[in-house]
Amino acid sequence: MDILQPDARHLLTFLLILTRVSGVFFLAPVLGSRNIPPQTKIGLALMTSIALFPFIQSPNIASQISVIDFALLVAKEISVGAIIGFTATLVFMGFLLAGQIIDFQMGFGMVNVIDPLSNISISVIGQFKNLLAILIFLAINGHHYLLTALAKSFEIAPLTTFTITPSVTGNFIDMVINMFVIGLKIGGPAIGVLFITDLALGIVARTVPQMNVFIVGIPLKIIVAFATLIATLAFFTAYVMRVFDQMPSQLISSIK
Repeated sequence: MDILQPDARHLLTFLLILTRVSGVFFLAPVLGSRNIPPQTKIGLALMTSIALFPFIQSPNIASQISVIDFALLVAKEISVGAIIGFTATLVFMGFLLAGQIIDFQMGFGMVNVIDPLSNISISVIGQFKNLLAILIFLAINGHHYLLTALAKSFEIAPLTTFTITPSVTGNFIDMVINMFVIGLKIGGPAIGVLFITDLALGIVARTVPQMNVFIVGIPLKIIVAFATLIATLAFFTAYVMRVFDQMPSQLISSIK
């Protein structure tokens, strides 16, 4: 492809590449954060598209294509980019889910903060786990996984060839299930310990009616929850790195 002598077909090809890349940059974790100005995202998407353009084969697009047909092609490419970005985002939603469950068990269900990445109200523990996961994600160059999956997407699903099939729906369901599995695995230790604490407080309330279990139970559950989180921090880090190591194969599977 001669980028020094572009024609109408090359220009349409570049616009389709830019559309797919933009879908990733606006939905992927970290890259799609609302703290990043839209101008920066557009600039990064534009530079990435320019870097990919010489290596991508131009599809058979008529130079006199109608606006409606080109809009349909743009919708296809946005869908591919959105799938890549949303697949990675669902992994981080699993971390938030684990924090939400733990906060509910320890009595922090009403204590929420604003997440600067998504601009939504989330729990304190969920925010902590999400930010820790983002630091690990950047430390192991997880954003390179997204860019690699984006580049491979043009080989697996060339421009203008994406179609919605029943397998797309099935893959989306599998991704949602995987999100809940990640949340339960991360929050499992703290949830189990808090359940045992509730059970012990229930036994104490039956055997020692004079004790006000509600006053004793709230600080006790907070202490137990934080002690469990500290004790399982190494497990959390190891499991998050394992999840991120599996992310490239999950992204490629989503594209396929």
